Amino acid sequence: GLERLEKGQIDLMPDVALTAEREKKFSFHKIQVLSSWFQAYARKGSGLQSILDLNGKRVAILDQSVQQEAFTRFSRGFGLDTKLVAVADYKTMFEMVAKGEVDAAVANQFYGSMHARKYDLVDTAIVFEPSALFFAAPKNQSQELLDAIDKHLDFLKKNTKSAYYATLKKWTSEEVRFKLPVWLQILGLITGIVLLMSLGGSVILKYQVNARTRELQKINAEMEGRIIERTAELALAMEKAQSADRLKSAFLATMSHELRTPLNSIIGFTGILLQRLGGPLNDEQDKQLKMVYNSAKHLLSLINDVLDISKIEAEQLNVVSETFSLRETVEKVIKTSQPLAENKNLKLTAEIAPEIGLMKSDRRRVEQILLNLLSNAVKFTEQGFVRMKCEIQNEKIVISVADSGIGIKPEDIGVLFNPFRQIESGTTRKYDGTGLGLSICRKLARLLGGEVRVESVWGQGSTFSLMLPQEGEVEKEQHLPKQEREK
Repeated sequence: GLERLEKGQIDLMPDVALTAEREKKFSFHKIQVLSSWFQAYARKGSGLQSILDLNGKRVAILDQSVQQEAFTRFSRGFGLDTKLVAVADYKTMFEMVAKGEVDAAVANQFYGSMHARKYDLVDTAIVFEPSALFFAAPKNQSQELLDAIDKHLDFLKKNTKSAYYATLKKWTSEEVRFKLPVWLQILGLITGIVLLMSLGGSVILKYQVNARTRELQKINAEMEGRIIERTAELALAMEKAQSADRLKSAFLATMSHELRTPLNSIIGFTGILLQRLGGPLNDEQDKQLKMVYNSAKHLLSLINDVLDISKIEAEQLNVVSETFSLRETVEKVIKTSQPLAENKNLKLTAEIAPEIGLMKSDRRRVEQILLNLLSNAVKFTEQGFVRMKCEIQNEKIVISVADSGIGIKPEDIGVLFNPFRQIESGTTRKYDGTGLGLSICRKLARLLGGEVRVESVWGQGSTFSLMLPQEGEVEKEQHLPKQEREK
């Protein structure tokens, strides 16, 4: 088609992607008709979901087309060994995939969305090379016609009820399943690597220190004369361990910034779209945007938990002592958790003793502990109630959260507060989480001079109790760096 257009045998050709090379050969109007992109299509159950899955695969592609050049450049960027099979038209490409002659086919989004089902094919998450589509004419010809096209496109695009949008809706109305974008997969992979490196670093560091200690004990028993030499070696090893710990803290801080910045952008821009500030949304767009928004919020919460537990273990978490109304704090966390309880038809109540008033502690950390205990209670309770009770017992402030949920087995209570530990029972595997929440709660409570305890009956429910001193006996040393406290 483009060869005939270049020879002047065709006066006007639609659906032409604008490139620098084509702009030298043909004349284009200014306002784009459509935006499109290229996407890979495969048989159901093929397992092809990312560009890396195409390594060593056979891929059908339109011969001497823009997508052939773009896909070649795209796959080489990932160092893939992909065999390209040049085909004359899209119909033949899809037939070859359906028969198993090739593993996948690359087509533009409009053709693929309308014809994939006919050949029992599915779209993959492999998307690349977005492009603008125009009408094209022979070079320096039909300029009046191209100007007229711009004029009509400008008019039609300003009216959302015009024939332009009606036609676009007709040809793009097929429901498209949500596919996780490649960039989001990469972000998830980076996050997983950070968490694994943090956990692995802690395990390796602990193993190295224990191994060195055992070695020194053995040498001390065998040869008293080498105590001074081995002590010097131990000091050097400890210095290396502390250096590694400082590097880990710097690494976590850097990754915190690098992960939080794009996450906050995702949350912010998604929130703007959900508020309809960027224009109206249909039901499917609203649903998918909410999934992106909630996933980003969950990932941000996970990153915050990992950073909190790292700071606590490094004894670098700051706590403050301030006077605030405990009654108002309890009422605030109840109000915050109320929508979660209502979504599960749970009865959420609070009982606050009359003598509860002002207390001296870290208000933000107290709120953090209470919100975590309440959210856990709602999560693990399918029916019944969640009740918070605040009172004074033995000159201690006791805030308990009781629920009628699944309860905890006696053998699981001993590991409940360990970091990255979750109860491995069939009943609780359906509940997501990182295993950090309760560990952070107990460590924060101890920094505030208190404690978190649990009582539970399997199958009947649990009661978690936060006990704090009335006068707020916060560990004041905690906001000093570890090196300063050792001087």
